[in-house]
Amino acid sequence: MKSLTSMTLIKVGQSRKGASTVEFLIILPLFILLALVLWQLVLAGVAVMNTQAALRDAARVAATTGDEKKAEEVGRESFGKSSQFKLKGLKVEIENEEVTVSAKTEINMIFMKNMKPMSYSDRAEAPVLKAYSGAYGMIGEAGGPLLTEGGILGPPIGVWKKTSGFGYRVHPVTGRLKKHTGLDLGAPHLTPIYAAEAGVVTRAGASNGYGNLIVIDHGNGLVTRYAHMKRSSIYVRVGDRVSRGQHIAGVGSEGVGTGAHLHFEVMYNGVFVNPEKYVNRSMVARN
Repeated sequence: MKSLTSMTLIKVGQSRKGASTVEFLIILPLFILLALVLWQLVLAGVAVMNTQAALRDAARVAATTGDEKKAEEVGRESFGKSSQFKLKGLKVEIENEEVTVSAKTEINMIFMKNMKPMSYSDRAEAPVLKAYSGAYGMIGEAGGPLLTEGGILGPPIGVWKKTSGFGYRVHPVTGRLKKHTGLDLGAPHLTPIYAAEAGVVTRAGASNGYGNLIVIDHGNGLVTRYAHMKRSSIYVRVGDRVSRGQHIAGVGSEGVGTGAHLHFEVMYNGVFVNPEKYVNRSMVARN
């Protein structure tokens, strides 16, 4: 009886080993296939990021220099080189003071060599940034606005009545020391607010402490922001292309504040900077 039991256990053990071997042989190819798919996705992600870098830098150079050929060269340099994907096309066009950059990238299929490569296409647009006296110049090869007095931006409001400057201050409502990321320009309700430069509206509506906020992307890393107007006095919407000096809103007192004023901010490459170094103040009245 003991001998029979032992033989049965041995056979069961052998059956389990056999089953484990079969499972391993089934799972291993699936695991390898999954790893290849994941690696393909990683390559595709890198290709997309490189394409976006090429679009961004080409648009920046074209917007600041007006040189289509130079913009294409910089864009291709930003894309870089890879054996797994390549930039099949990059075209820069400047027409009616608008820059349009289109790009197409092909991504090889790493586990199916005979398959047609995947393709990714996208485009970028930006307004041509004009130079104003003493306020514009080149930064390295790519170019860009210089932080100099005189400014490249037009006035966001007709009367320059600064009630609070850029930098750290004691907040007039909370009483706490906090960095003020823009300028406060006092003015009566519904005083016209103007776009400081041509660009695309990327936000127009409610925004916590700002009350309401308009954000305009001017390309080349330059963004302006306008706050505290009433919702009913916002005259643009997301996606609108605005021109320099266009009436976009009216002054209000929405959000956290102490009265009617325009809170005006300038961002360069994602960082808040002092708007007074960008605005051409010779074009506004002082009060």
